Amino acid sequence: MNRNVKRLLFSIVPFVVVFGGTELALRVTGWPPTVDQEGFAHKAIFWRVDGNLEGEVVPHKEVNGSFRVSTNADGLRVPRHDREKAAGMHRVMTLGCSTTYGWGVDDNESYPARLESRLKAAGHDDWEVINGGQPGYSSQQGLRLWDEVLSHYAPDIVMIGYVVQDARKAAYSDKSQAILQNDAHFLKQNVLYRWKSYLALRVLLGEVQVRAKERPNGDDGGVYRVPPQDFADNLRRLVKDVRAVGGVPVLFGYPLEREGYTATHRAILAAAAEELGVPHFDPQPEMERASQQQRLYFEKDRGHANARGNDLIAKWVLEYLEGEGLLAAED
Repeated sequence: MNRNVKRLLFSIVPFVVVFGGTELALRVTGWPPTVDQEGFAHKAIFWRVDGNLEGEVVPHKEVNGSFRVSTNADGLRVPRHDREKAAGMHRVMTLGCSTTYGWGVDDNESYPARLESRLKAAGHDDWEVINGGQPGYSSQQGLRLWDEVLSHYAPDIVMIGYVVQDARKAAYSDKSQAILQNDAHFLKQNVLYRWKSYLALRVLLGEVQVRAKERPNGDDGGVYRVPPQDFADNLRRLVKDVRAVGGVPVLFGYPLEREGYTATHRAILAAAAEELGVPHFDPQPEMERASQQQRLYFEKDRGHANARGNDLIAKWVLEYLEGEGLLAAED
């Protein structure tokens, strides 16, 4: 055996011994421990609205409130379209949480449904909208929904509207929950986290939690469901995935009545758009001005736009898409 090869092998042996011993010790001790699911923002790591709903009545916190929900086979809300796109048709897909889904309003009143109606009224008959919003979603769940479902719809434009849930505080980040619950999908996408030694390093660096961050003052405590670095990474991945199917990604700052707790993540959204060279649209300032003149959000559920608010958001999105020339797609 070559002398240099021997030296290399002897230099590697101590590392292998230390690494292997550390890995074995961590596995024997069961670290990191699994935790009580009561500390998580959601008991499940991934979920989806049931498919093939037809006018399902959903209760809402407004007085005597409820709204009706209809979905396609994939659990995507109205406008309902098949996965396969008809010849000559183009698609705008809207990604986001319950705000995009249209929590509190009937099927034809959500912003994606109103956007499709406005597209048709403006003469864009060859465009339709896929509502990719799901209640409670952050970009963490959105990535998985894209992989399993949304990519199959071959969208031409994708409004990446994750910001509201990503910026919320919880006892654990979404990533930490996935790791602690040994989520197979996350570990498949992030193989290094299968190694306890690597996980230990990430815990020491503060990137993964094994203990809950208490929230004594509500959102003033805890951690972001998707911390800034993870949010930026998720945006990069989504942009790459959208481009991979031939779509144009647009980073969309879904507007709330007030910017509030979402300020940090909105800034990341803008920075990511500049870094990645993709369109960015955040009508938050316009919404704050408009909300001073009229009621655009529910009185008891201030985090969700009412029918009028959803229609206004659809109007702004259409104006943006037209103004940027994004609807001039070629077959």
